[in-house]
Amino acid sequence: MRDKHERYKHFIPNLDLSIERNTANVPNDGRFHIVKVGTVVQSFRSRKLAEEKFRQLLAESGFKPELPPHSDKINPLDESTERYFMAKNIFWTEGPISRKKGGRGGRGGV
Repeated sequence: MRDKHERYKHFIPNLDLSIERNTANVPNDGRFHIVKVGTVVQSFRSRKLAEEKFRQLLAESGFKPELPPHSDKINPLDESTERYFMAKNIFWTEGPISRKKGGRGGRGGV
């Protein structure tokens, strides 16, 4: 059975701003707390209301996340997927199942 007061934390380190529930920084009362620079600013019964306030504070701060620099390197996930399909094709075209058994008749051959 899941605890009705599950731990939750949504944190933006650059602003030291978070929504927290059931963490060491906030009371264990089941509420969602907006924490700014280590101080509880406001508390909400629902995560939805806390996220609305969080987004408002975020917009007021003017914060823009830093995007990683553009790179022409191959995405590791794409490369891994491509290798998987190549290995699969090799197995099905050259593997033991593709080899035809010789001989007359069905099973066992002669």
